[in-house]
Parts: sequence; C-alpha cells; structure tokens
Amino acid sequence: MKKLSIYILSIISLFLLFSTKVLAKSSDFVIDSNTDIAYTTGETFVSVVTKYTRTVANSDYFYPATGEKVFNIPDLPSSTQEEITTERKYKLDSLKVTNSLGGTVKYTIEEQAQGSGIYIKVPNYKQTTSSSPYSIQIAYNTHDFVTKVVNYTTLQAPALPKDVIFEQTDTATNTQTSFNYGLNIIVDDKIAPLAKVYPSQFTQSTKNGKTTYSFAQENRIGNSPYMEFGTSVTYKFALTYTTPKTDTLVPESLTNVFKSLSTNIFEISVYFTNVSPTPSNIYKDDEGNIIASFEVPANTIGTITLEGYIVTNQDAYQAGSAPVNMDWTSYKEAISKASYLKNYLTPTKYWQSNDTNIKGEAEKLMADKTTVLDIIKADYAYIGEKLTYDDNKANSENERIGAKAALEGGASVCMEYADLMIALLRAQGIPARAALGYANITETQEAQVRHQWVQVWIPDYGWYSVDPTLESNNMRLGQSIDRVLWEVFNGDTLSNIKVFSADNIDVLTTDGYNLNIYGVSDTDIDFTKLKTYVDIVPNKGYESTEDIPSASKYGFGQWLNTFLKTTTIGKAVIITGPVIILVLVVSVIVAVTKNTVRRMKRKKLNNTPIQQ
Repeated sequence: MKKLSIYILSIISLFLLFSTKVLAKSSDFVIDSNTDIAYTTGETFVSVVTKYTRTVANSDYFYPATGEKVFNIPDLPSSTQEEITTERKYKLDSLKVTNSLGGTVKYTIEEQAQGSGIYIKVPNYKQTTSSSPYSIQIAYNTHDFVTKVVNYTTLQAPALPKDVIFEQTDTATNTQTSFNYGLNIIVDDKIAPLAKVYPSQFTQSTKNGKTTYSFAQENRIGNSPYMEFGTSVTYKFALTYTTPKTDTLVPESLTNVFKSLSTNIFEISVYFTNVSPTPSNIYKDDEGNIIASFEVPANTIGTITLEGYIVTNQDAYQAGSAPVNMDWTSYKEAISKASYLKNYLTPTKYWQSNDTNIKGEAEKLMADKTTVLDIIKADYAYIGEKLTYDDNKANSENERIGAKAALEGGASVCMEYADLMIALLRAQGIPARAALGYANITETQEAQVRHQWVQVWIPDYGWYSVDPTLESNNMRLGQSIDRVLWEVFNGDTLSNIKVFSADNIDVLTTDGYNLNIYGVSDTDIDFTKLKTYVDIVPNKGYESTEDIPSASKYGFGQWLNTFLKTTTIGKAVIITGPVIILVLVVSVIVAVTKNTVRRMKRKKLNNTPIQQ
C-alpha cells in the first residue's frame, strides 16, 4: 500500500548577502519574492515564475554589485532517485533567468542531494540604490505541482517554512529588512469547476480569460496551497484473476461430462459492466458490498475477467460552506438510539479500542472538543504526528499489525493509519469501519495497489470518508473523486474475495490477481448500453439492484451449493447421489408393484365364488 500524501514543499528563506557593510544612521530594505504558478488546461506541467525584487527604501544606503542571490528549485518529496533525476533535467531544460529588462543573466547550477533540490546561483549584476531597484526573474516548467486525470486537475504550491522570517534587524548596522512572499495560482477559463481549495483564505480575480487565486504569506506557513478542479471523473478498470488448479486427482475428461465433480467457487466484489465467465449468482453482504459467485473448474487453470467503468463525483466549491458536523452531545444521543451501530463500536483483533493505552489517548484527544468534527480532526492530526510511514513495509509482504502495535511504534503503512484511527474513534464512541480501494490513479494503464482509509458514521449524512494516511494540514475528509472505493469492512478480513476449494476457505492473495484502473474521457461512452449488476445474471429475474438478495437470504442456498461442489463429502454426495436416488426410485417402484400385486390377488380372491 503505497503512501499517499499532499506534499508540503518548503522554499528556502531568502537572505541578503553583503560583501561590504555600509554603515548608516538608519535604513529600510524591502525584499519581494513573488511566485506565479500558471496552468494551461490539458497540459501535464505548470510554468513557475518567481520574480525577486530588492528595493532600497532609504537613499542613504545601497547594495554593492558583489555577492550572489541563491534560488532553490525543490524536489518532490518521496520521489525515487530516477524520478528526481528525470524531473531535474526537465526543469533545467526550460530554465530561464532574466533581469528587469528581460535580458539574460548568467548563473551557475549546484545540484544537491536527493530531496534537497537544485541551487541556482545568480551573481549580483548591478548596484542597488533607492532609485534603481534590483530585479531577477527565474522561470521553469515542472510536473511536480500538477496531477491531471482527464478533466480532473489538482494544483499545488510550495509552503513557507515554519521558521520563515518576515522582518529582520541587523543589530550591527541598526537596519531593518522586510521580506514579502507572494503566491498566485493562475488557470484559464477552460479548466473544470473548482471543487476544493486549501487554505480556505484566498482572493480571486479574473481578467482576459484567466483566473488568479492569491494566497497570503501568513496562511502559507507550513501549509502547501492545494486546489482541485473537477466534479466528476470516469475510471475504466480491467480485473483479471487467474484461478489456480487445486484438483490434481479428477481428470478433465470426467469434468467435461460432470462439471460439479471438480469445482472451485470464487466470491468477488463486483463493480463491473462486462464479465467472463457469467457468475452463478450475486448477493449483498452485511456492509452493502455486492458479491459475485463464480464457479470454475478446479482441475485446470482458468481466468475470471471483469471490465467496466466507475464514475466518481463530488460537489463544486462553495465559499463559506460548512463541513459535515454535529454538536457532540447531540451526536452521542443520536448514536445511542441506533442499535445497529453497536457493531461499529466494538473492539476487534486489529481495532483494539478497549486497550488501556488506546483508550487513554482517545480520552485526551476528546478533551474540550464540542463537535464530532473537532474530535475527528484531533484524531487525524495525532495519527499524523504519532506514526511514521514505512516505505520498506509498503514494498514488502506488508503484514498487518493492528492499532495497538502501530501506536507502540510498529512499522506502519495505510493499514495501520486507518486501523489506529478506527480504534481511537470506537474508543470515543464514534462508529467507524474500514474502506478499501485504489488511489494515485492516473491516465496510465498500470497495476494498482490497494489503499485503506476510514469511514465514520454521521447521522443524516451516512458514511463520511477520512483518510489519515494523507499527512497534511489539508486533511482529506469527505468526498473524494481521486480514488475508487472498492469494498468496505467491519471485521478482521480485508477482502471479500473468498476461494472455496478442497475443504479450504481462503481469502484473497496477490497471486494471480491483477487490477488496472485508469482515468478515461466519457465523451464517447454510452452508459445506457452498458450492463448493470442485474444484467450479468439475467436468469435470476432481478429487475433492479434492490432485488439482489442479502447475505442472510442467500446464505443457506449459497452454503449448500458450496458444500456440495467444493468439499470431499459434498462431492461424494454428488457422485453417489444419483445411485442412491436410483436405488430409492427402484425400491419405491418394487414396493409399489408388490403392494399392487398383493391388492390385486386379494381382490381376485375376494371375487372368487365359494364352491358348495
């Protein structure tokens, strides 16, 4: 489960470099560093332009034409060395450094270690006085600040470091310097509607078909501005599951005649429009997942194929709109009246909400909170600070350790982030369950790794998504169209895929399971001609999704079918059943015949005249 994060990119504070001190009675210097990040709809990169201006406000002083100004072009955190090397080349190929008149300025490049970016060193090409400001503009293109999936686009910008300086006094010269850091994100009028923006404090202006979003420097301290454009994404998926050969005893020649003699049954969550082979049935489990049951030969390798489309939606941005929230007292009262929510409050093997340490932390996080959203946010922030994402675990077999072990310092990935949050929420009396699906989806067809997050029950809303793995002040709460929800769980098994074979019931392993999900344009897709859930089992007579039976209604028939076709005893019944039935039928016929003969003899005897 690969780590997800909204990267907080920090820029290096800009410092003045003096080669000669100019003694003065008093002075005032202003350093402006204004950055524009411009995006053209449809592109996969943004253009970054930073204009650095040094102004001498006091005519008694000046900057000599010596020393240099150092700019930093950051790397994207968590990128591989290969990715960083490729992206650095892309940035440098487009790099331009110019002066106030647009003329080219000489510079040197100093590449730093992985993650530290590139230093662009520009010599002070002219003396700076009160009547002649000094200005340098650095421009380059990068893929780092943009993610595009068809019409859905996310844009990010660097945060200011938490130790950023806005004013500095030189005690030796008694001079003061002010530092200003402006940031604009600029988009054209072809971009999709704005759906999310962080920080929520910003100004907006439109001119000549372009909209500029400006973020104040105070709101960028430790916060990476983030914007989502797009309210709908269509994903296409193709799932193939190579079914293993588990029966080496029964030859294929026999099963060609008597298919039930060697059968594996696979249960898979279905979110598809085309499927092969046709499922034997579908049903809804207790959490609302739709499960398809496939019967395939057990004595040969086969393939289950699912293909289709998934459409995700979210609301457009509304200024001042309040998030889903509820007064804590009212929330507790509403939850206590809903008995069906008790199943989402109990401790489990991995959600140890009754553990002393977890209960203690949960109580601390609730202190002085007045709304349920305040508690959720406190849990989110706590988990981000407490856990450290372990890339080695993500790239290994990734054994699940649960909330208690994660809190005690165990290696953590998205499973542990989600498990710990669920345990904390349940300890606080907030119903929660696990959600699994896929994120980091692009337009490229590539195998996906499953990702886990959390769902919290909110009265009059339903299940509210929370993804604590996204470590950022920009908490990922509520609607998200950048991921696909595949399954939800309220137990210890994080998969609905079950394999019934040779008296064994196994859950999904990664062997033979491959899923590609990628963004596509829906312009040429006629959704009315695609199959629905009920269309894939036309013989069942279901007219709508509501007609699909629940697990409880489907349970006995499902169990009996599985028992007969996948267990040794069941197969014995299948093999001997016809013989037993034939014997019973013959026995009944013989018994009926004998009885009939007796009655006929008795009747004949009764009708025979008595001889006198």
